[in-house]
Amino acid sequence: MNSKNWIRFAKFGAPVIAALALGLITAKTVSADAAIVIKNDGLCGMPGSDADGNIIFGGIGQVATEVENNNKVMVKCKGTGITNLSGKGESFDSFFCGIITPGGAFVLTTDSHATVSASGAGTLTCTYKK
Repeated sequence: MNSKNWIRFAKFGAPVIAALALGLITAKTVSADAAIVIKNDGLCGMPGSDADGNIIFGGIGQVATEVENNNKVMVKCKGTGITNLSGKGESFDSFFCGIITPGGAFVLTTDSHATVSASGAGTLTCTYKK
């Protein structure tokens, strides 16, 4: 069953929010036994960059891989045409990434990493423990 997936991410600065973009990932119900890999299933919000290299909402990507192994879930998204106004490749770590689980719980994690190239190709990885 295909469902749309979105990512919520934000990077907080002191003392105000430096950038905020909204979205959600909807995880699937899977067995806790063996590792399960799901490929190319749904959409996700992608981080991009403003002219100063700060994280902003960059556009929509595709969930490329979702891996669940026991209590650890990793979601990787990829996209093209992602907003990057800085003119150079940017990398972001430890921003807030939120996932809505199959049971409807909202999980917030900072185990996250994203890159966006100068040409707008982006990747995002978000990992959480259930």
